[in-house]
Amino acid sequence: MIAKKTLKLATAALVGLMPVGMNTAFAETTLQASSCFPQGSFFSKRFESFIEKVNSAGAGTVQINYVGGAPAIGSPFTLVQKLSKGVYDISSCTGAYYQNVVPEADALKMLERTPSEIRENGGWDLMAEIHRASNLMPLARTHYGIQFHLFLGEKHKIDKPDLTGLHLRVAPVYTAFFKKLGATTQNSNLAQIFTLMENGTVNGFGWPVIGHRPGWDEVTKYRVDPGFYDVDIQIIANARAWDGLSDEARAVLDKAALEIEAEAVATDGKMAKGAGEKQLASGFEQILFDGDQGETWLNAAKDAGWAAIIDVSPEHGPKLRELFSK
Repeated sequence: MIAKKTLKLATAALVGLMPVGMNTAFAETTLQASSCFPQGSFFSKRFESFIEKVNSAGAGTVQINYVGGAPAIGSPFTLVQKLSKGVYDISSCTGAYYQNVVPEADALKMLERTPSEIRENGGWDLMAEIHRASNLMPLARTHYGIQFHLFLGEKHKIDKPDLTGLHLRVAPVYTAFFKKLGATTQNSNLAQIFTLMENGTVNGFGWPVIGHRPGWDEVTKYRVDPGFYDVDIQIIANARAWDGLSDEARAVLDKAALEIEAEAVATDGKMAKGAGEKQLASGFEQILFDGDQGETWLNAAKDAGWAAIIDVSPEHGPKLRELFSK
């Protein structure tokens, strides 16, 4: 029978009992995994596909036990804290949800180059180095090419890039941008968006064109274009857990992660375009800022995003902007 262990149960004492040079590759390691998004939801499915790939290819070497996603397993805003402390070995999360651990992770939404380009120009290595300081190791990106949009309720149409007078539900990813254009904001989990829109507590919300939850279309009338930022969701490992894996196990994980990243680059942009067209066909109305107004809208998003990153990380922020932006 193949010996099994979990990383959290493996101890230095056990390693010390083994003869020097003994081949321990036969031991199958089980990693404990979690997601910042609800299990089975759109933005968790790629991570779940990654887990399936690893468990198929890694039999006898490495397996992943998926314990589920937030909020069922706790707040998405504390999940990566738990990952860095070793509660989990590997997770999927967006940089917007773990700025309390790695402030520079917010820059992942600002990516204008492809994931392969930042792997070539040193941008990925710099972000990995930054994560290492918090005992984290990013493996790959699970989404690329899906932008965020502002969605508004029926009585809140706007005709210029000015959000003064609007009260919007936000997540950290676009709070600075909406405030820069004059909105007031409040945070909430995504399960509350329908109720907040239905009772008029908020006038709109930010979200990608994909991944809307049931009922949102009933309380939403307008989508503001163009989209801004890029949906960033990463596969992240606990660095000590990663370092403790065999070369064979790391190879299995790397291969599966990069396959998922390649799938994202190949399909997400097309998927987002199709979803946007379907959204308009189903009754959403488009508010399109083009020309000077479009430039004002996008420049406000870019400037607010990078200003917030550089403010919290004056050491790394400017370099990340150089490597991530075109």
